[in-house]
Amino acid sequence: MFKAKNYILPTAEKALVMAVINLTPDSFYEGSRFDFSNAAAAAELAVKQGADIIDIGAQSTAPDSTPITAEEELQRLIQPLKSIRKAVDIPISVDTFLPEVAKAALENGADIINDVSGKADSEMLSLAAEYGAGYIAMHTGGSTSKEPVTYQNGVIADINLFFEKVTACAESAGLNRENICLDPGIGFGKTREDDLEIISSFNSLNSHGCAMLAALSRKRVTRLCGDALTGTVIYNTLCILGGADIIRVHDVPQAVATVQAAKLIKGGKN
Repeated sequence: MFKAKNYILPTAEKALVMAVINLTPDSFYEGSRFDFSNAAAAAELAVKQGADIIDIGAQSTAPDSTPITAEEELQRLIQPLKSIRKAVDIPISVDTFLPEVAKAALENGADIINDVSGKADSEMLSLAAEYGAGYIAMHTGGSTSKEPVTYQNGVIADINLFFEKVTACAESAGLNRENICLDPGIGFGKTREDDLEIISSFNSLNSHGCAMLAALSRKRVTRLCGDALTGTVIYNTLCILGGADIIRVHDVPQAVATVQAAKLIKGGKN
């Protein structure tokens, strides 16, 4: 299971669908861009389509994006977050790398910190523990999506070392493993070959008893199949079969079908 404040999300029966709502004008996928005027409606639609979690981002991490300040991020985030919180009764995740943004989000209705810093930040972990929130830790190899890293011992080994560090730091911060989700960071500090290795070897990642997230929707690696949506569906299916508990997506109906297909392939067990 994955716990986030008052929500307990069972992952044994099927993988969960996390729907992306971006509040950034420079998000790499135009179809996920929203603002205060339509974010709540988008969240309601995602829930009707079968989403289990809403993931909101107000700071783009796309390769060509320009970082903004915490103040700017909060200006984009808080009003839509409040509106979404009133509109839906499923967990809300906020995608950020700034502790001050994470804290404000938790105080205004968010249930999960989706920490994309790649640092297993002690302040973020302590915030999650204080609020009983869910915490997602993403591996970047110490880099960003703009800078691939050379992994001397292989990308899977490096990710597993990072996951070990996250769980140890979380324990020190008082955060239970049921509140932790681990993300191998496809597309962040990775070559396309690294991304493909993660997808094909997802079952080699050590979850340490935590939930596992596959966040590859429409990223560059999916375009190797010619069409980003088709690539997303194929790769998400492989990740679920390899042990992913949550898939983060832009296209909810197709993700729900992906989850169902993977469940059928596994004989109803996930």
